[in-house]
Amino acid sequence: MTILYHLISFFLIINIIVFVHEYGHFWAANQMGIKVSKFSIGIGPEVFGFDDKRGTRWRFSLFPIGGYVMMLGDGDITSSTEDEESLKDLSEEERKKSFLAKSNWQKIWVAFGGPLFNYVYAFVVVWGMSFFYGIPTYAPVVGEIISGSPAEKAGLLAGDKIISVDGRAVEKYRDIALKIMDNESGKVKILLEREGNKREIEIVPLINETKRIVGGVKRTKIIGVKSGSPIFVKKSFYESLESAINECIYSTKEMLGVFSKLFVGKKSIDDFGGIVRIAEVAGDLSKSGNFALLIMFTVTLSLNLGFINLFPLPILDGGRILILFVEQIIGKKLNKTLQEYIMMACAILLIFLMFIMTVNDVLRIETVSKFISSVMG
Repeated sequence: MTILYHLISFFLIINIIVFVHEYGHFWAANQMGIKVSKFSIGIGPEVFGFDDKRGTRWRFSLFPIGGYVMMLGDGDITSSTEDEESLKDLSEEERKKSFLAKSNWQKIWVAFGGPLFNYVYAFVVVWGMSFFYGIPTYAPVVGEIISGSPAEKAGLLAGDKIISVDGRAVEKYRDIALKIMDNESGKVKILLEREGNKREIEIVPLINETKRIVGGVKRTKIIGVKSGSPIFVKKSFYESLESAINECIYSTKEMLGVFSKLFVGKKSIDDFGGIVRIAEVAGDLSKSGNFALLIMFTVTLSLNLGFINLFPLPILDGGRILILFVEQIIGKKLNKTLQEYIMMACAILLIFLMFIMTVNDVLRIETVSKFISSVMG
């Protein structure tokens, strides 16, 4: 029953975020006068659907995960190939409504529409939450100390406000863990405030080592603290707008930092979670009944989807934008066969990364982790 609850929560959240993304492409295509042939919610065979006045087939497909938009002239559901044959029997006026007939700049706008709407969704939701209800905020205050932990031994107490870690200011509770992981000296210097007085303490984090299934050891630094309950503070109209802008900027900077560390080798792909982790968090938040936190989780996922889709990989929106920009500069299309090979390579890479992240998620499950550890010694 618990697994079913997690799955339902996962599918619901993922479909909301993907719908927002694909609707961005749909909206941008309509803006450019491109006919959208299909808008599918889910993938696989159609279960039921209807045609709107523009001639778009709205499909509800068998497998309720993800979705896609197909425009006139698209060769596949990813819109990564072109189907010129499908346009041969159309009139000149009808061909003008195809994706192929549009300029590179118009195509770039359509590709950018998906990530743009992910950010628009996040902005609108954060603004609405802040103005009408209050954004759940975890202040950098210690809520609980784990017994026998490095934090307890160093003298950290529940209620202490963390001002900085290793001289770097802390704004939110999640900053604490991120800055501790960045520490390379072995001792973490924490500036805290307790009953109006500031003091600095040193903590030697506990290094938790787990064997990677692909080889090597993953090290996680733990000091043994937990956050308190979130605080909900309603803000004025303009303060809410500022909060929405700041959340989008802050999350983008955070993702830039994380991925830059991945590319320079300071982080591993094993540090990232996949669909199992998303399902686990979605299920836990749903069961808790705190739908404000669940809504904010969709904001995080939406910003992540929008950000990652701007990566310059041909199978993603960012890759399409890059190819179109290059074609605009050189004044001709890139070799079609070369593009297909690049698309295939990127698809294989993404499937591999998703597989690794899913394995990581499964290994995080306590019973599985203990079994793997016993087998691998």
